[in-house]
Amino acid sequence: MRYKAIVSYDGTNYLGYQSQKNRQGIQDAIEKAFRLMTQTTIYTTGAGRTDKGVHALGQVFHFDSDLDIDENTWLRVNDRLPLDIRILKVTKVKPDFHARHSSKSKIYKYVIAKQPSTPFSKNYEVYIKNLDIQPMVEALPQFLGTHDFKGFCQYVEGKPTIKTIYRADFKETKKHYVFTFHGNSFLKYMVRSIMGTLIQIGLGKKDISVIREILETQNRSLVGKTAESRGLFLVKIFY
Repeated sequence: MRYKAIVSYDGTNYLGYQSQKNRQGIQDAIEKAFRLMTQTTIYTTGAGRTDKGVHALGQVFHFDSDLDIDENTWLRVNDRLPLDIRILKVTKVKPDFHARHSSKSKIYKYVIAKQPSTPFSKNYEVYIKNLDIQPMVEALPQFLGTHDFKGFCQYVEGKPTIKTIYRADFKETKKHYVFTFHGNSFLKYMVRSIMGTLIQIGLGKKDISVIREILETQNRSLVGKTAESRGLFLVKIFY
């Protein structure tokens, strides 16, 4: 039987979601916990990678097992997981469901703090001095629609770079500025490259027009420094 699982995690202590040779990926911790729980080897397939230090509220993976375990009992795997990884839900799905290939779209958010971070908030936000948020907000609509985002990613040979952004929103809370992106899929470092460029605009180091220029030329040298990973959250994946 095939199962779909939704997992949230604090990515601070991991080298990203995907399994690593040194076993410091979040996937490694999950598969180890399944092994301890079931005394069998269960391989998982994630909906996508998240970088070192990136967090997730709703990452998705699938796995196969013939064990006679109901959906709620699978959640006991949390007893074997570190406290910074929590599996929220496990459901049976059709055999052809695929966490990555079946996904329709994803939402990411990036969190910028209004005040310097504390020891208790530093892993979940980014604080930048002298940031003018207004031009960043004005620049957001330029990302909407279908574009070639090759300039806003670490290019991987053979991977399509034309993506569609359905929504690019900004929200201000008492303590944070939150930028949200909903797209059909995202490339490596894409959201962090977008945010790095917006931050440069907010610091007055780049003009808003640079976004259109990057989208038209795919010139990565025009992109701002990749924003820090700790401010980025994978929020939700749609199927």
